[in-house]
Parts: sequence; C-alpha cells; structure tokens
Amino acid sequence: MQVELCGRGLTLEVERHAAITAPQGPPVLMCMGLGMQLSSWPQPLLQALTHSGRDVICFDNRDIGLSGTGTLAQQHSTARAFWRYQIGLPFTPPYTLYDMADDTLALADALNLSQFDLIGVSMGGMIGQILAFRAPQRMRRLVSIMSSAGPRTTARPSLRIALKAMRRPSRHAPLSAVIRHFTELFELIGVLHDPTEIALMRASVERSMRRSYRPEGTGRQLLAILAAPNRSQELRGIQIPTLLLHGKRDPLVAFEAALYLKQLIPHATLHLLEEMGHYLPHAALPELFTYIDAHLSA
Repeated sequence: MQVELCGRGLTLEVERHAAITAPQGPPVLMCMGLGMQLSSWPQPLLQALTHSGRDVICFDNRDIGLSGTGTLAQQHSTARAFWRYQIGLPFTPPYTLYDMADDTLALADALNLSQFDLIGVSMGGMIGQILAFRAPQRMRRLVSIMSSAGPRTTARPSLRIALKAMRRPSRHAPLSAVIRHFTELFELIGVLHDPTEIALMRASVERSMRRSYRPEGTGRQLLAILAAPNRSQELRGIQIPTLLLHGKRDPLVAFEAALYLKQLIPHATLHLLEEMGHYLPHAALPELFTYIDAHLSA
C-alpha cells in the first residue's frame, strides 16, 4: 500500500506482516540497503519474526521500488559525483541519509507508531543509527546489519567491486541482462558459492527486477551514502540497546567497520558471522534470527 508522508511531498510503498501470535513489543520497521526493495527481505526471516510475535513493516525507501522520489536538490551527475568523491572533492547529493531517516520517522508518524524497533541492512543500518541518535524516544531497539559509521570510517571496497556496482544496466536494458548483472554482483559481494544459495538469490533478484528497476534511484541513494559525514560523534550518544551483525567475509563493508561501531555505541552487542558476506544468505538466517530474537526480547 502507498503511505503519504505528511509535509514531505513523498509516498512510500509499505507492506505489513501481522504477528502470528500475541504481539511481543512494538512493531518492527525493516529498512533495506542501497537500491534494495522491500521484496528483497528473505521470507523465512519475516516469517520467523511474525511467528515470534512481531508485527513487521517493510517499506521501499524513497527513490526505489514502488516509492516516490521526493524533491531533489540540484546535483552533480551520479558518475561525476562518484569520481569527485574518489579524488576527495566535494559534491552535492540529491538528498541525504538524514532526509531518508526523516522519511522513516514520518512513516512511523503516518502509521501511528508511538514506538518501534528497527532492523536495517547496510544503508538501512546507517538510517537506523541516525534515528537512534535523533529520535531515541521513538525507537526502542536497533539492529544494524553489515553497516558502518560513514564511508570514510572503513576501508573502501576493491576497484573491481566498485566498478561492478557502478556499471548497472540502463533502465532500458533487457530484463535478462539486468538479472544477470545483479546475480553476478550479489555472488561477488555475498561471497556466494553454493549452487542452492545462488539459485535462491537469483530467484529473489528476478522477483525484485520484475517488480521495479530504477537504476537512477540507486545512483542517487549511493550519493547520499558517499556524501554522509563521519557519524562517530553522534554514535557515541546513542543510548538505546543496539545489536550489530556483520559477516567476516564482507568485501563491500569490511567487518572492521562493525568493530569500530562496537567501540562507539555505548550499549552495543556485536556478533560476527564467519561465512557471511554482504548479503543475507538463507543458510545464515537461523543464526541471524537467534541473535535478533534475543535482542528484541530482552
């Protein structure tokens, strides 16, 4: 369903999953990563959450999936801004991670959520960190998965990965080419080798790409991430319980980023998953849910 955000000139696409048992705690907002849609959440994870008594609310971030784009600031082109970032020159993003955090809070307002938990992946974890600092009275607990304190607080990914991520097919490319590109990308950043896991990932990619493909939106979200300031000082002020989850094999956001977050956030608990890259593989979901369930239940 489409939810209009009051005063923001923006609508977000939302999907709700009701708790199967008596609700335990506030609703859980699920905030996805760069260019990822609500359809990218693994269904077994959503089912585990609802069977444990959580009302789950997934949504497409602005500029992706079926959500609106909102107002854009005048900006450099995505390619030019990316290369300015690479050589240390300033650039203007079309919107910021703080704008996206405000979107999420406005969504909670529109859904009449006085309080919520938030599970965020990668960029979604960054958005959750901002909300945990700026709106602690609204967020009860945060789960930040494979995220960082800012683009300059962790090692950059290899040029091979950066170029693969940047060279997205155009919106007019054949669907088969789009699916092939993202299958190869997630194999690379997810460090996926198991044929069954790759087949599940490819099916998920195809579902999402048939639902919506907006490469320009992904590019603008990337600029919001790259333009973000170092959040270290803010993170030291987070007082809500925070769970950090990260794969030790992550080639996109190295696991040292999670170690740094653990040093910064006063009430953070960290678990590193030995075989996980920058992806949520089905094989890791039972372990991930065990940590998440314990954190949300405490």
